[in-house]
Formats: sequence, structure tokens, C-alpha cells
Amino acid sequence: MWLRIILAVLLACMAGGFAHASDSYSDNRSSAVDLVRSLYNAVNHHEYARAYDYFASPPAKDFAAFQAGYDHTTRVDVITGAVTGDGAAGSTYFTVPTAIKATDDKGGSKVFVGCYTVRAVNGAVQEPPFRPLQIYKGELKPAKTDDFAVYNLPTCGEVANVEAPQKATVEDATARFVVEQQGHCDKVEETRGGANEPHAYKIRFAQAGAAADEPLSEVSLFVFDCTMAAYNETQVFYLGDTSGSGLTLLSFAEPHLEIKYLDADSAKLKSMAVDGFSATTELVNSEFDAKTNTITSFNKWRGIGDASSSGTYAFVDGQFVLKDYAADPTFDEQQNPVSIVKNGKIL
Repeated sequence: MWLRIILAVLLACMAGGFAHASDSYSDNRSSAVDLVRSLYNAVNHHEYARAYDYFASPPAKDFAAFQAGYDHTTRVDVITGAVTGDGAAGSTYFTVPTAIKATDDKGGSKVFVGCYTVRAVNGAVQEPPFRPLQIYKGELKPAKTDDFAVYNLPTCGEVANVEAPQKATVEDATARFVVEQQGHCDKVEETRGGANEPHAYKIRFAQAGAAADEPLSEVSLFVFDCTMAAYNETQVFYLGDTSGSGLTLLSFAEPHLEIKYLDADSAKLKSMAVDGFSATTELVNSEFDAKTNTITSFNKWRGIGDASSSGTYAFVDGQFVLKDYAADPTFDEQQNPVSIVKNGKIL
């Protein structure tokens, strides 16, 4: 047993893949591995704003929630494995096999294993402000303590669920976005300059009524950053077939709410009712989950997020359908959302 552990440590050191919590300050975005190590270096130095900034999109509901996730963490040790990369329409994506051991303030530890995806935007097409390497997403899951070793790192393989559609299709969607949203989205100029590329996905699904032996249908989803404000960002979505034709700007259903308060500060709710439905072409602080083919949104009504609305849209029979919707209408410095639509039904 001891020989196995010593061998694992030696292999980690030889590969340069092990990082201790006692490492000196490191803010290095020179490579995908350096970026992942810098993330946990920031955590170990309790510099959570620096750690939060390494992500291309918020890794938590907000910064306070991200920081709170490390309230009882005293040290994080990191092992990284062999990196794979794949180019996509002006960007290169890298996957970094990663294992971390997080030690808490009571001396206990937990191990998490998975993959980070790092995005590098072609610097030659960027305009100020320059965007260095950023963590596109991370998926780490709990593992046994014995898994914290080089030989137990996952094989991340190709960049999953990132750039599936062909370049021509991405360019078609980008051209549509620039033309149709130039008077509305403040990110159009960045898109035109090549820096604000869409996140692109392929969605495979069975058509309603299709026989079991029929091949799956396939569409492309393109997600563009549209606007950026102090605490909310909006996204616009296009859906089309994989040939690049038939691109459609998506609209998302949302309930229109009639809200009445008991006080002038809107802190105490008198009543809230659905008096109809509307549609929007923008979702706020939204994310697409390529594993479940769902889009979630979270709209803060003010910065601290005590008043908000959120929705979940599932891909059903070739379109996104509103499944869940909740609202927290009270400005009471507490998060107490009320479900309005659940599993597609109004409550």
C-alpha cells in the first residue's frame, strides 16, 4: 500500500502535475494547466475575486455564493493530467483532467475528480479589452480519497459539448446576429470584431412519433452574449439545422405577473398572480446544459439578488418549452422564491 502511494507521488512530481497549498502566489494564464492551478492558488490565498475572474461565465449564482462555497476550506491540493485541445471558429478549447483534495477547517478532506475546459480566443482578432485564457466550464465529482493520484485521473478525451457545428454554420449564425441585433445588443461590435463568438452546440433528439430504429434528428444551437450590466448579462439564442440554413431566433415564454405589495418598499407581498404570458428573445444570466438539453435563466431585480425571477426551458420535439418558473418579488434582503410554473403547469 505504501509503495503504491509513494509511486503515485513520484509520478505526480515527475509530471509536474501536483500543486501544494503552500505554493507561492501564482497568477498564470500561459497554458490551460497553469490557469487551473492558478484557480486553486487563488482559493488557497483566499483571493476569491481572482478565482472568480478566471471563469468565462459565473461559476455560481453570484460571487457571494461562490465565496461561501469555500467558507470552511483551508487548503486545496491539485493534480492535473495530459491536456487535449481542439480548435473551433477562432477559439481553441483545452480539456484538463483534474483531481483536487480539499481540506476543511476540522482536518477532514474530500476528493473531487473531473475535467476543466479552458477557452483561448484568437488574440489576433480581439479588440480591447483583451481576453486571456478563461475557464469555459468545470465538471468535478466527488471521489474516494484513494482516487487522489495520477493513475486515477479521468480521460477527458475530446472537448465535449463545446463546438460541434461546422464553421460555416457558426459564421451564418454570427452574420444573422450582427445584422439583426446591432441596434439592440451592445456586444455586436465585439462579435463583429471576432472576440464575442457564440457558444455552439449540436443537439441530437428523436422526433415525436419516430420509430425506434430511425436515426436521431440534429440541430445546432448558438448562444450569443447580448448585453452586460452591473449584475445581469443577457443572451440571445439561434437554432438551425446542421447545414446552416433555416436559422431561427428563439423566443422564450414567460408568465406576466400581477404583483401587489403591502408596503411602499415592496418588501411585503400582498398577492402575485399570472395574468397572461409573453415571449422574450433574451434570457438573463442564462446557461445551456448540454447533458440535459435545458436552458436556465436567473434575472436579478437588484444587485443582491433578493428579488428575482428564474426559468428552466427543456428541449422537447425540436423546440424549447417552459417547464419551471419561479419569482421572488419581495425586496426584503432574503431569497424566498415562489414556484409559479412547475413541470409545465401553472401552480
